[in-house]
Amino acid sequence: MLKFFSSHLDPAAVATNLREIVDEEEVDPKSPTLYAGERPLVGRINPDRFKIYRRPPVYWVLWWLSPGQWFKPVVEGTVTSNDNGTHIAIVGGTPLWIKICWVLTVLGAAGLISAVIAFGYPYNITHHPAQSGAIMLFWIAVLHVVAGILVALPLIGWLMTRNDISAIVNQLKSHLDLEPRI
Repeated sequence: MLKFFSSHLDPAAVATNLREIVDEEEVDPKSPTLYAGERPLVGRINPDRFKIYRRPPVYWVLWWLSPGQWFKPVVEGTVTSNDNGTHIAIVGGTPLWIKICWVLTVLGAAGLISAVIAFGYPYNITHHPAQSGAIMLFWIAVLHVVAGILVALPLIGWLMTRNDISAIVNQLKSHLDLEPRI
């Protein structure tokens, strides 16, 4: 998601208003959500840029074990001064490096299991000719199960966090008096 907004506030006022609705990304292990504060949004705010995401909805240990954490969307924005206020560019989504790592994990798992199938078949046909077909079918089933799980996890993460970006943008719109820009 890429959106552009303008606000009548100056950049310093935008940063001040953001600090009112966003808790700083300060780790507090005693907190059930891992971050200090109680606001629904957590992030880093600088005078010219910000990075915001939703506070974990459950105890942080459980959240770190869920696909919702692995694929959590982040809203990043840049704030620049304009003639009559401020121009704000907002980019939202799961970070690209997470997507690249996940694709590499899927390809690596599929490649490894395929290599086991390809290189294990001659051995199995030589030493276990009666079961070689069954062993090959077993590894093909393992390949399908692993690939299915690795494809299902991002979908589960998306289902858990699909409304996060729109909720964050709506809060930004209401607190910063943002007007869409084309």
